[in-house]
This record gives sequence, C-alpha cells and structure tokens, in this order.
Amino acid sequence: MKKVILTTCVLALVVSISAIPVQAETKGWGGGLQLHDGEFGFEFRKDVALGGDLSQVSTQIGMVFPSDAAMTFDVDYHFIIKSESGTSRFYPLAGLGFKTDFDWFEFGVNAGGGVNFMLTDTMAAFAEAKYVFSDWDGFGFKLGFYL
Repeated sequence: MKKVILTTCVLALVVSISAIPVQAETKGWGGGLQLHDGEFGFEFRKDVALGGDLSQVSTQIGMVFPSDAAMTFDVDYHFIIKSESGTSRFYPLAGLGFKTDFDWFEFGVNAGGGVNFMLTDTMAAFAEAKYVFSDWDGFGFKLGFYL
C-alpha cells in the first residue's frame, strides 16, 4: 500500500511540475539546523523559482545523527503566500525525501509548511515543519537562514 501511495505522489509531483510552462530562475542558498524525531542534524538548501515569486522548488541535502550519521536529500515544492506587510512569506510544501547511511536506503513523502522572515530584500530567516510519510515516519522541524 505504501508503494502505491508513494508512486502516485511521485507521478503527481512530476506531472504538476512538468505541465507548468514557466521559466525557472535560480535563487539563493541557505542552511540551517534540523530536528527529526530526536535526530539532530544540519542541512544546506538551494531554491529554484518557478513563475516568479509565487512558487519554487527547494532542494535540501543534510546530515542527521542517530546512532550513526545518515544523509538526507529532499525535493519540496513551495507555494509562496506573501503577507500584507511583505516582511514574511508563508508556504505549504509537498515533496519527496530520501535517507541513507549507504548500507540502507529509505524513501518518503513530505508534507508541511514554513515561513520566511525577510530580514533584508535578499536575506531571510526561515522556520519549517514537515511530516515524512515513509519507513522513517516522523515530524521534523528546521530553522535557518536563506540568502
């Protein structure tokens, strides 16, 4: 059952992104700390804007430290909702995740949301929460900076 749900989500994400005729624009880099069900770690992220400031794809690579270090890789779609004041940007997210220590591999589906607090025109602090549906089910939380 999990494979059917995962396959359906992957196909829906691929069709949604490829069916939108937009010009992609590379955005800045970011980094932060993450906590996923008691596993502490860090991540680096790179975003690509799709259709201006309303939607983007965020790629994240990181490390978490359970008993041994494990590498994580996520690709999430963000739909940006700007606040009236323009100082914060909220986003629901959906995507795919991958976790490995190179002896085992796990795939997951991500769902959650976050907020960017604009510090300057190009720099923001961010907070993000998401749930991963997979063999490593659990809630994750991230804090960091984005340039």
